[in-house]
Amino acid sequence: MIFSAIFFLLFGFNSFAFDKDFAAINDRVPLEFNLLFNSMKQSITAPSEKLRMIGLAKDLNDNLGLLQKEHIFMLMKTEVIKGTLEHKFDKVRQFDMNTLLITRLEDDFNSKKAYLNSFSKWIWNSILAELNHRKKMGLITTTSFNPVLFQGTKRTDAVRFQRYLQYLYPWIDRMDSLDAAKFNKLAMEVSWSVLERINDRSILFKRYASTSSGDTQTTIINIPQKLIDLKPEDIKRMQNDKMPLTLSEQSKVEKAEADVQMEKVTPLDMSSVSDDLAKELENKTEEAPKEP
Repeated sequence: MIFSAIFFLLFGFNSFAFDKDFAAINDRVPLEFNLLFNSMKQSITAPSEKLRMIGLAKDLNDNLGLLQKEHIFMLMKTEVIKGTLEHKFDKVRQFDMNTLLITRLEDDFNSKKAYLNSFSKWIWNSILAELNHRKKMGLITTTSFNPVLFQGTKRTDAVRFQRYLQYLYPWIDRMDSLDAAKFNKLAMEVSWSVLERINDRSILFKRYASTSSGDTQTTIINIPQKLIDLKPEDIKRMQNDKMPLTLSEQSKVEKAEADVQMEKVTPLDMSSVSDDLAKELENKTEEAPKEP
């Protein structure tokens, strides 16, 4: 009984899933941000990270809510793309950029995509689209890419693509080397960085883009009221990676704890209670008035 109660306390709650109503409002954010946000929401399990995400979402609502829709879209879309491409990697392998590499990556993507989250898929699809676009332009061929092989305007395009490859190669390396789970983990790391960047930029927008502001505060991310009205003790629990409990869960915990305590009580523990009760009853009997 003690073991089952403790097991219930440790594992009996499904409190780590985000509220389904905690969501970016589709027509107020670009697709890239929505994919990032949903992937984070579905992947986060630690209560401290959940609390962190709620805080960032509230800041974005406060800082961007007065901006016009087109400015919100521009900021979010730009920062998601830039933040992803500019992510810093420790080591990067070099590849022969040719059609064979594109084919290999496409085959690899087909084998992994069922296990990739939506933001990870967006990264894969975006980079493959960039490579296939250069393939259609005639820049990527069966031979290894080299700008000096091109002439005229195509040479200019090739030089521009060569500079762009410094941002693509790190991702191509990870796409080629990481399994789906590790790639999702990398995408989560990038997502946190991007979300922080957007929040930092949103503060500047709020401060300096007064001409871009409207008169009505709009909601960009829907945050259920119960996630906003967290009690100080709930916030402390989440910071320590413990979820706040619902009333039903709290009742179950208290009952389980009471059951655990009762299991610990031995007959010897009860004997003193019985003795005290017997004495009290005896005293009451002695104090009772005698019948005439």
